[in-house]
Amino acid sequence: MKRFKIKTSASPLKLIFGSLWLGLFLFALALWWRSNVALTDIPKLLEQWLTNVGVIKAALLYIFIYTIRPLVLFPATILTIASGLIFGPWLGTLFTIVGENASANLGFALSRWFGRSAVKARSTAVINLWDERLKQNGIVAVMTMRLLMLPFDVINFGCGLTAIRHSDYAIGTFIGILPSLIGFVLLGGVAASGVENRILVLVLSLCFMLMGFGIARLLNQRGQLGKSG
Repeated sequence: MKRFKIKTSASPLKLIFGSLWLGLFLFALALWWRSNVALTDIPKLLEQWLTNVGVIKAALLYIFIYTIRPLVLFPATILTIASGLIFGPWLGTLFTIVGENASANLGFALSRWFGRSAVKARSTAVINLWDERLKQNGIVAVMTMRLLMLPFDVINFGCGLTAIRHSDYAIGTFIGILPSLIGFVLLGGVAASGVENRILVLVLSLCFMLMGFGIARLLNQRGQLGKSG
């Protein structure tokens, strides 16, 4: 009876919010479908739109769009590439760090609020084992997933369903996204660079992405050594 009361007390608010979320997602999907705009064209369209409102307003709008992006499951990579095109490598990296971390933490918080109690109520020995591991090594686990560039929202929503501490998730995300974030911002900056600089920017972009994979491999090897020891 206690479980039943807990579920029913929380379900109306979640049901209302979930319905609004689903409605927003379907509305955004319908708008995009009717616009006939390809996803690959969106960075250029964002550049044309945001460059006309000034740097400060453009930055605030960009960060806001990035933050609420999980609500419509818009691809994070496209917005990251767009920042390099709109703001250049330095400001693009700064604004994307703010927006991408806000986006990741929003997705985590939503997933935890909606689904963690249900997962916990139906936990098994395997789920409990993974929960305990994430409690003990949450920062490194999230860092590794981010460095390997696993699907961004899968990590956000998936980690929210586990027992990992939000602080560990936030720190692991902040550190782990940096190599790929910088790489994709630079990739977006290729289009804005002069012809003589494009090869250099492209090489730097690939180097940062490969750096992330290399660090992830070192973390994995270190973890294996720790277990064997």
